Amino acid sequence: MVASVYHNTTARYNAYFYADMRMDEIKAAIRDSQENNFNDILQIYPKIDTALISSLDNQIEDCIKKSSIAIERHPNSRWADDSYILIGQCRMYRQNFEDAIKTFKFVNTESEDDEARHRALIQLMYTFIEANQQNNAVAVSDFLKKEKLNNTNKANLYLTRAYLAQLNEDYSNMVGNLLLAAPLLGNDEGRARTYFIIGQLYQDLGFDAQAYQNYEEVLRSNPEYELYFYARLNMAQVYDLSRENDTRKIRKYFKKLLKDKKNLEYKDKIYYEMAAFEQKQGNLDEALEYYNLSVQASLNNSRQKAYAYLALGRIYYNDIKDYELAKAYYDSTMTVLPQDEEEYNQIAERQEVLANFVDQLNIIQRQDSLLTLAQMDTVELSTFLDQMIEEEDRLLAAQEKENRRRNRLASNNNSFNQFSSPFSQNTETTASANASSGENWYFYTPSAVSIGRSEFVRKWGNRELEDNWRRSEKTIEENFAQDNAEAIEAAEDIPTTGPVTESTTESRKQELYADIPFTTEAQQEALASIEEAYYRLGGIYNFDLEEKPNAIETFETMMERFPESEYRPEVLYELYLLYKELGDNTYERYRDELLQKFPESIYAKIIRNPNYREESTLASEKLKKLYKSAYDLYDRGAYEEAEQIVTASLSQYTENDFTDNMKFLEVLITGQTEDYYQYQLGLQNFMEEYPESDLYAYAEELLTKAQGFKEAEAKRRGARYRERFDQTHSFIILYNNVQKISTDLPKAINEFNAQNFADGNLTVANLMLEGGKVMIIVEKFAGQEDAMSYYRKFTEEQGPLSKLSASQKGEVGESFIITQDNLNILLQTQDVDKYLLFFEKHYMAF
Repeated sequence: MVASVYHNTTARYNAYFYADMRMDEIKAAIRDSQENNFNDILQIYPKIDTALISSLDNQIEDCIKKSSIAIERHPNSRWADDSYILIGQCRMYRQNFEDAIKTFKFVNTESEDDEARHRALIQLMYTFIEANQQNNAVAVSDFLKKEKLNNTNKANLYLTRAYLAQLNEDYSNMVGNLLLAAPLLGNDEGRARTYFIIGQLYQDLGFDAQAYQNYEEVLRSNPEYELYFYARLNMAQVYDLSRENDTRKIRKYFKKLLKDKKNLEYKDKIYYEMAAFEQKQGNLDEALEYYNLSVQASLNNSRQKAYAYLALGRIYYNDIKDYELAKAYYDSTMTVLPQDEEEYNQIAERQEVLANFVDQLNIIQRQDSLLTLAQMDTVELSTFLDQMIEEEDRLLAAQEKENRRRNRLASNNNSFNQFSSPFSQNTETTASANASSGENWYFYTPSAVSIGRSEFVRKWGNRELEDNWRRSEKTIEENFAQDNAEAIEAAEDIPTTGPVTESTTESRKQELYADIPFTTEAQQEALASIEEAYYRLGGIYNFDLEEKPNAIETFETMMERFPESEYRPEVLYELYLLYKELGDNTYERYRDELLQKFPESIYAKIIRNPNYREESTLASEKLKKLYKSAYDLYDRGAYEEAEQIVTASLSQYTENDFTDNMKFLEVLITGQTEDYYQYQLGLQNFMEEYPESDLYAYAEELLTKAQGFKEAEAKRRGARYRERFDQTHSFIILYNNVQKISTDLPKAINEFNAQNFADGNLTVANLMLEGGKVMIIVEKFAGQEDAMSYYRKFTEEQGPLSKLSASQKGEVGESFIITQDNLNILLQTQDVDKYLLFFEKHYMAF
């Protein structure tokens, strides 16, 4: 009996005492390291941070050492089980889950103390949760249902069950277990925090009355001040507003919180909740002002500042539909939002969408402005640029003065922030947005100024830029002496930038001139960028912002401005879908145009056959298998057999996602079996037919290499045209590659062939030459006589060229006939003039 008392006493007040003290230190360090995000439901247990655990390694090691001494020296004491539990906890914190589990199971199996066994099983359940073995955790929980636990173990079991439910977002079970745990906890055991979490859960679930009751329990549980403050704040959120007087009561309550000096560090949160309250009442102007004040008050709380920025961004995005301002606030959000936020990725994605949206708007506005400037006469343009530079200098000077005023007030009297204007904060907001986007173009007011000014004018009207603009009496703050105010005002009028001289103004003016598209080529590039921006903008409205009417308006504007756009088939299809979704019969007009003008486009095929994509995918898979067989033959040099498979496959399977691969293999086989001309023509036709193919760049590379090789060979051998005319001939006509003629001339030639040479089985192909020229090739004629007959008919006064306009005729060059051998030589040398001498000598006299 004496020995038992000795061992129990010695173990408890020596080794175990110090081990337990170390464990308290470890738990306190983990608890203190936890950041309480009161905008979200608080965590029941803090997350175990491996970096923090590493910094606590000495305490953990000492706890294990002291616990081991208690076990070794007093193995039969009643504190041996508790020492094992401490060792298991240390192993769990180190994420040595396997040994921790063994330790807790050992206590459950060997201990005769039910209270210790239950504590070990609860720790085992917690360890299973941390080890991501939830099924085992549930099994332990079910086992403990059959056990009779004391109040302390009951409370810990309920908390652990609630923690598991929280991880699984099972808020119903979470509330149920917390309600069982809270009454069993003492004030120093997390009672207030538990009631606070219950209140958050009820509030999140929409049970405001129950939430209010639990926040009241928080106040009764003698909480630390931070929890006390947030409980009072949340009580205002769930207060039953049944009368107009209640609304005034809540506003008065918020202002009371603001005046309390103890809440100085929580002003950002108070303003945020005031904004949320006004937003819920539909008072967007007041909400915007309070969110801006929250941003200003968030000096050291980046998370809270991010929430305020995000709330502003969402109002401008969802309610006001001002996407440029929304983009600025989303940009600011991402500069301060911690990456551990649950919605971080979704917010980042929305920021990218808005950034892309604003980029397209800026492209359209900028390029349209430049094109307008390009149409001004010299004097008018010069005057406009002088005025624009003068206005830019004035606005920048005003902005510098406002920034100095704002910085002065912030540094001298932080408490004055609650009286600062939304305008000054918007300047900061959009400045950070501009810094991230890199947009600062001189044809517009700097976005920080323009967005800030528009917001200021919307709220406060067009006021002069001066201190104390919101006050009816223009008196300086009491904490500034009058003489200091006068000195500061004088200092603010001193410009920080250097004097604007005539030479610097002229230099800036020349920079502006350099961007204006005066040439036809530059104007075409500007129009092309506008066209693409409209196309992208329509897609953003349609798919990202889900603004269907705006998508329709944007697409229709694009087609009106650019009727020959390469995007027209796709845009017609999008408009067909959009109008059909809206139940508007206008969709029929776009459907009919698509089917009539672009019958071979994938969009027309989808309209005719809704299963086209599925069928195309199936055909693509079959084509891949045939492609492998054909390519293996090609790789072994069996070109004829490979060509047979390719030809049969392309004939059997209609156009699909893999057709370009098979077509390209066909060109490669041509390069091995046909002459240079056919190979070059095949590559060029492939590039024209499949501009979006992944193989386009490779085809372009092969074409360049082939041209370079053949030209070098021709120069090395001194190529000469051959006087062998008993072979097939082709008719050639050259023209300059301008947009309209490239469509009209081939069309006129095809009509001419159909009317005059329908039985000749003639084909027409285009081939690009150096220097922007294009060669149209009509082939094949059996011999010289047939070719010359075509030549004479073609060059008659009523020939195909008569269908062209006068300006188009000016772009058409030489025409001639040529043998297959000599065509290869011509393509190698690119020397048209030399062949024309040969043609005059051997053909024109025929």
